[in-house]
Amino acid sequence: MTIIGYDPKIASMWIERDLLQFLQKRGKQTLPIKILRGPRQVGKTSLLNRLRTHKLILFDDLTVRNFAQENPALFFDQFIGPLILDEAMLAPHIFSELKKRIDSERRRGQETSKPTEYDIWITGSNQTLLQKEVRESLAGRANYFLLNTLSLHEWENSFSEPASLRTMFMRGGWPELHTSLELDPVQYLNDFIATFIEKDIVSAAGIEKRAAFSKTLQLAAARIGQLLNYSEIAKNVGVDTTTVQAWISLLDQNGIVRLLLPYYSNLNQRLIKTPKIYLEDTGLAVRLQGWSEFEPLMLSPYFGNLFENLVFGEITRFFTNQGRQVEIYFVRSKEQVEVDFLVHLFNQRFVAIEVKVTPTDFTTAQLSLLDSLKLNIIERWIVSSTETIDLPRARLISYTQVFQNLERIHHMDNH
Repeated sequence: MTIIGYDPKIASMWIERDLLQFLQKRGKQTLPIKILRGPRQVGKTSLLNRLRTHKLILFDDLTVRNFAQENPALFFDQFIGPLILDEAMLAPHIFSELKKRIDSERRRGQETSKPTEYDIWITGSNQTLLQKEVRESLAGRANYFLLNTLSLHEWENSFSEPASLRTMFMRGGWPELHTSLELDPVQYLNDFIATFIEKDIVSAAGIEKRAAFSKTLQLAAARIGQLLNYSEIAKNVGVDTTTVQAWISLLDQNGIVRLLLPYYSNLNQRLIKTPKIYLEDTGLAVRLQGWSEFEPLMLSPYFGNLFENLVFGEITRFFTNQGRQVEIYFVRSKEQVEVDFLVHLFNQRFVAIEVKVTPTDFTTAQLSLLDSLKLNIIERWIVSSTETIDLPRARLISYTQVFQNLERIHHMDNH
């Protein structure tokens, strides 16, 4: 049976992850059950194995899975101490047993004032299956954490140099594509799309119109950084709008896309309410758009939105890799004046961000729009691929320095 302690084989392929540092600093300030979500192949098992404190149980192993399914009580009697239950949704019978044990431990703790001895990590790639079991058995008994593909900050920490746009566009943030350079990224990402998205997610959700679902994903990838028009996609795919909304929500739940909501204030009725759509990994977006070479992509009209997608991913990972909620919005008026990102930091402090491959300053109309929000916007940034000019209205920041500048403001706020 595949039940192991700290695995040096997994550790040898390690790329330093920001979430690991956060978890090591946090220690045991968590609930007994901790759930690490994220798509396939982003490094969830490797990260938890790196803690070196938990016994790893792989439910991909049929023998382990059958044992846990047939007798979950005996399974947990045999494997005590800190555990990692990898892809636990493959053995759904363990969840009700976990609930029973956690509740019993809590009652005993109330009587004796002893803290719970349970310390269990659960990983799951297929959120459709995992959330079904968690909602039914572990609601209120678990902390959630999210791991997605590598951030630019993690890449630079591991390889001691900034990541190039070519690297992040063509290989994305998939750890294995950076530790095994012989792998063909086109084939790797095609396999990921075919197995995880078009097979696992589709099957778990019971989707019958698989070709229409795949086309919806491709159309979404072609519209990154744009207002999400569900009815337009539905018309192109040949399904109703409600179906497209459900499919996009499913992709969001499974860490493939992320919707960006507009900032809306009752004080300003000129603001629109339609969300924009991004992909969690820019390399996956590039593959879904059909690009296999960087040079023609760089000259295409899609390049700017893909660059914006890369910056958006870096901002979101600054928060998720510290176990924090992402609070990012965009602002757009009915007169089509727009600011790409409005990042809510702490204590009602905000940063306004425009993303430009070639840097240009905030316009007077954009400044007026931001002023109309009546928010405490402490800095304005232009995030670009270059830092060669000075801008009077904003701080010019390289795309590789987004994390460092968010961290700088975070430290300012804490002092």
